[in-house]
Parts: sequence; structure tokens; C-alpha cells
Amino acid sequence: MLKADMENATGRKIERLRSDNGGEDTGRLFKEYLAKQGIRHEKTVPYTPQQNGLAERMNRSLVEMARCMLYHEGIDKKWWAEAVNTSAWIINRIPNTVTVKTPYEIVYQKKPQLKNLKVFGALSYGHIPDEKRRKLDAKAFKCRFLGYEDGVKGYRVLNVETGQVKIVRTVKFMETTSTGDFMTEVERDDKDEDVAAPHVTAPSRGQTQTLTIFNDEVVPLQHEVTTETAIVPAPSHPMITRSRTRYIEETTDPEEAEGRKKQIVAPSAIETKRQKVSQARVKPSDELLAIEGGQLMAATEEVPKTYAEATTRQDQDEWKKAIASELKSLIVNKTWKLVPKPAHQRPIGCRWVFALKRDEKGQVVRYKARLVAKGYSQRHGIDYEETYSPVAYLNSIRAMLAKCSAEGMEIEQCDVDTAFLYGKLEEEIYMELPEGLRELLELAEAEGEDDVVCMLLQSLYGLKQASRVWNETIDKHLKSMGFEPADADPCVYTRGEGDDECIVCLYVDDMLIASRQKAVIATVKAGIAEKFLLKDIGAEQVGATVIYEDNQGAMALAKNVGYQARTKHIDIRYHFIREKVVSNEVELEYMDTKNQLDDFMTKGLSSKTLRYLMMRSNVGPKLETSN
Repeated sequence: MLKADMENATGRKIERLRSDNGGEDTGRLFKEYLAKQGIRHEKTVPYTPQQNGLAERMNRSLVEMARCMLYHEGIDKKWWAEAVNTSAWIINRIPNTVTVKTPYEIVYQKKPQLKNLKVFGALSYGHIPDEKRRKLDAKAFKCRFLGYEDGVKGYRVLNVETGQVKIVRTVKFMETTSTGDFMTEVERDDKDEDVAAPHVTAPSRGQTQTLTIFNDEVVPLQHEVTTETAIVPAPSHPMITRSRTRYIEETTDPEEAEGRKKQIVAPSAIETKRQKVSQARVKPSDELLAIEGGQLMAATEEVPKTYAEATTRQDQDEWKKAIASELKSLIVNKTWKLVPKPAHQRPIGCRWVFALKRDEKGQVVRYKARLVAKGYSQRHGIDYEETYSPVAYLNSIRAMLAKCSAEGMEIEQCDVDTAFLYGKLEEEIYMELPEGLRELLELAEAEGEDDVVCMLLQSLYGLKQASRVWNETIDKHLKSMGFEPADADPCVYTRGEGDDECIVCLYVDDMLIASRQKAVIATVKAGIAEKFLLKDIGAEQVGATVIYEDNQGAMALAKNVGYQARTKHIDIRYHFIREKVVSNEVELEYMDTKNQLDDFMTKGLSSKTLRYLMMRSNVGPKLETSN
């Protein structure tokens, strides 16, 4: 069966079979079958499993994954075969580091579908067909997910009540619910006892419980945390009394979910006290930790999302200045003109995008607001035609840098500020009035926002053709300065020869300008600045430079003011790295010696270590060793 399946899938014949000396592989009937099929049987030396390393390593991967799944969900070991089968299903859909493809894709020549991937052992509810139940019977049975059935579009699930394995097509998965103690809970006697407030697991934003139909569309339930969710602190010792020891489940009633504002208990020192069980500290679940992280992010978030938020915050004055500056810049550049709203064409929308510009130390240096058009509302053939815009190939940039390094050429980097605003539009595009423009221009309220729109004269960020229009504009200007685009890359321009040679590499609105003389570079930059607002970038640093160090003595020397006169044969006057660490320009991180990949280029190593580091660095040919 396996032989026929593999040959049908790959179109290739099995030529060799390598195995150990197990009796199942050395029997007479099996030998006769291999001889009849023309398959050569290779056996390993007794007690030498490394000679069949590929199969042995895969067996280890399957067992380790299966073990983790069984212990994580608290499933009995007798279901090991189901876990191994699911492990094989997953491994066949994990990309290989060598081929960068999944085994499934290599065999079947198509990418696998992962929309049916579920957590092994997850608590779930399988649908009971109408033919198997009466009018008032339950529509679903409680079960646990065990894997996938080969050749059938359905899930393998374990019926908790009967212990039978069933194949079901429609299953509701509770993947965010911990099931480690599920089997114990359902078998526990229903006795009255006092219990602590149970640990309620609330899905973080974006997580939903889903009703999954195999190979069908996933139907989300009304059970997610929205932006209206309130985070409230948990009481110190929450205690409630219930008649049964059960976990509290969250409501999935849409009316109840929308009829009240949800509250989520923030994670704190939660203690659970059950009858006949000593007190123990409960580790917060991943979901509650995610919520706690979300609270921290929300508290430290400094960038507004909307115009209304930016103009009502404590730092609203700074954002209002940024908005006014952007609008004035657009008006000065004659980006639009105000016209009555046309009856024959629908105007597109626009919105504000905000950002904070920081220096290399993380300090805020500028509040920035940018007006962008809602390009997704443009219609092809009416508001735009072509949208493609070229950028320099990575190989072209590398070739340019290599040439400059070999020939000693100078390189400077510059950026065109608000580049997309310089392009002239050919299409007739109307845009709604931006928020804040009416107040800036003090337009009469009687005119009404719906009566006046902006007719775009120049390109604007967000338009589908903005990048193309800008590329055409800068291309025309560079050609007027005597530059010619390269045949292999239209974004690499050259001019002159010898000492007057100049190369310009264009990547959207960023440029690399190279020449043997700085005067030539200055002349080119001045020519570009005649039409565009040019900004020198230089070697801008964002954040600290991380140095990975395997010498802890050197790290201590960089951080500690105490030192010896000479350390590692370096005179103390050259120990300027300490100043860089103090100023947060350099950050030192410890890395174990075996992970210092560049050692194979600087040190004499054993052949085993050399092969390992070269393999990790993807350098050199593949080195093979015989078994």
C-alpha cells in the first residue's frame, strides 16, 4: 500500500530500502516481495542505529512531539498511537530548513492547507447527526480531539462518556480552554463544597472560539474581547460558594454579550482552595498573561489612532501643530484646489496617520502627522490606470557597494522629503475634505462639508498610483541632469567617466549617490535639491548597536569602572567602549562560544566544530561524513 501510494504521488520507483535487523524486515515473504519488485534491501550493522540516521531521527521527532502532546493535555498513554499519527501529520506540513519546503509540498507539488490545524487533545463538542438523535436529545457530545482520518474529510475525536473514537465532520473546538484536568473533573462526584473563585480564561483580543466544519468556512462566535472591554483589578481573596466543583464557562449568548459591558479580571496573585487539597499558587494562563501585556502596551501607547483621539489627548497641542504643519505644506505645494462636489464622480476618502520620530537614544524629537488617501476606494479605469513602480534590485545595491569599496569611491545617502507629493496626476480625482482643514481655512459652516471637496492636482500618499507617478517624476529629472538608467536595472543611473563618474541608486524616495570626488556628489545633490526638498541621512542609527560577546571578562570591563592597567593586552586608553555603553550607543549581550558563528573564519577549530559553524552560517559546500 505504501509503495503504491508513494509511486503514484511522486512518479518514481522505490530502489532501496534501509532498515535494521528486525524480524518484521527479514522474513522470507518480505524478502521475496522485495526481490520480485526489484528493491534492494540494505540492513544496518547490529546495534548501530546511526547507520540509518534519517529514519532514527524522524522516529525521535515523532516520539518527542507525541510525548509533549500527551503530557500537555493530560491524556492517558494508551492513546500514544493517535498522538504519533497526529505528529506525523504536523511534521509533514512543517518547512524543511534545507529545501524551504514542507514534505507534503515536495511529494504532492502543492502547498498544504493548515486551516484545519487544531490543538491535540483540545476539549471540543462533536455534532450528532439528526438521524442519531430524537427531538429533545442533545445536539452535540463532549469529546477531545485526537487527530485526522486519512482519506476522510473529518476529525478523529474521543467521546468522553463512552470512550469510543469517532470520526466527525462538524466540531466546535475550545482551544483556549485548559483540558489538563478535564478527565478528572467529569468523573468527580457531585458533592457540595466551598470553592474559590475559579480561574476564568478570557480570550485575548483577536481570539475567538470557532465552529469548524472540515474544509468549510470557519464561523466565528460572538465571544471576543472588543475595544469596549474594561480591565478591572482582581480582588485580593475572591471567594464564592457553589453546589458543585465546576469550571465557570463564559457566556456565548450574543444578546447577553452585547447587552452588557464585559469585565476581565486582571491577573494577580490568585490562590485556589479546594476541599481536601492544600493551598497552591496558580500560574496565570497564557491568555491572561497576554491580556496583562495588552494592558501594559495600552498604558504606554503614545501614538493616536484617529484625528479625534489626537485632538483630545493631554498632548493634543503637539499633535495639532503637526496636523496644521502637514496641511500648510500640502496647501503651499498646491496639492489640491477646493471645488464644488461633482455630481458625476464620487470623491475618495482620506485619513490621518500619526507617528513619533525618535533619536538613537529613544527620545521623541518630532510629532509627525501625515494625510493619506484611502486608495482602496479608488476604482480602476476611473481613478487610476497603471500602478507598478520599479525599485533597485538588491543585487544592484550590492554590486554598487562592491564597486565603491574596490575603487575607493565615496557614498552618501539622501532622502526626498514628501516625495509622493511632487508627482503630477493625469487622472481627475476628487477627495473629501481632510479633518482639520475647515478649521484651518476658517471655511464658512454654511458651505457644508458635503458641498466642497478637494480636486487633487498632485499625487498624495495612499493613492494607488502615487509610487508610479513619483518614479516617473524623479526619472525625468535625473535624465535632465545627464544621467542614464542602466539596462539591467532602471533604478541605477550613471553619468560621466573617470574621476567625474557618478552613480545614483534609487529605492523609492531614498538615494545612494557615489563618486570618487565629494564635489561631484555635492553638485548632483544640489541639482536634485533645485526641484525637490532633499534631506541628508548619513549613517543614521536607530537604537543601540548590539555586540554579541563570549568573553565575560570583557563585558565586565565595559560595565565596571574598576580595571587593571592592561586587560587582554589592550592599553586602557583604548577602552572607549565603556563610554558607548553608558551612552546607550552600544549594548553588550553574552553569547556562548559554541554559538559564535564567525569563529570558523578567525580561529583554528576541529573538523567537527568547523562543519557545524559553516552549516549554521550557510557558508561553503555541504560536507558529508560516512557512517
